[in-house]
Amino acid sequence: MIETSDDPSGSYHHGDLRQAILEAACDHLRQENADTLSLRALAREIGVSQTAPYRHFDSKNALFAGVATWGFQILGSQMQASLADDMSPKESFLTLGHCYLNFSRAHAEKYQLFFDSSLVEFDEYPELQEASGLCFDHLLDVIRLGKQDGLFIEQEKEEIAAITWAGLHGMASLLQLDHKRQGLVDRPVGRAIRFLAEEQDQTLNLLLRSVLK
Repeated sequence: MIETSDDPSGSYHHGDLRQAILEAACDHLRQENADTLSLRALAREIGVSQTAPYRHFDSKNALFAGVATWGFQILGSQMQASLADDMSPKESFLTLGHCYLNFSRAHAEKYQLFFDSSLVEFDEYPELQEASGLCFDHLLDVIRLGKQDGLFIEQEKEEIAAITWAGLHGMASLLQLDHKRQGLVDRPVGRAIRFLAEEQDQTLNLLLRSVLK
């Protein structure tokens, strides 16, 4: 077995083991719940010694924080890439909304760790705080430009961002149920969730209208 990714004679180069552990953890979270995840089991799965992961993550909480940080880094990159200089604030607002919702579905295992304080102690991980803050900054920048154009209601930009974030998170959370609870399909609540899934443009426009002048 490979003792550590820092060993140049092993299968992993420096830094690769940490990423391999994160990817294995995400694979596990897509199939199982967080309670069943084990660092030692992940080590066996990727073919390293059972102690090797602890050189990168000293606990499950640290591993979950690493997954969440990676998720915020992906989301931040996607947000930045989705915005264009010639977009109006309205277009940018809607684009970021789609980006957020698409990420929450494509990376559901990472997204669940963004807000679960029982699994991740945000205060203990500065890198996680920085990554999440950069995502929020993208939204604040769009709102700041919109306020300069007189687009948004007379609230502080952080307050408008809070309203927007609450709406997006609510939508994302409900969309998670779309494929998890098949018993909802033929019920009114199921039709409501299906509307969110099928009419994202309309829903995001309604959210935008809630913060427009």
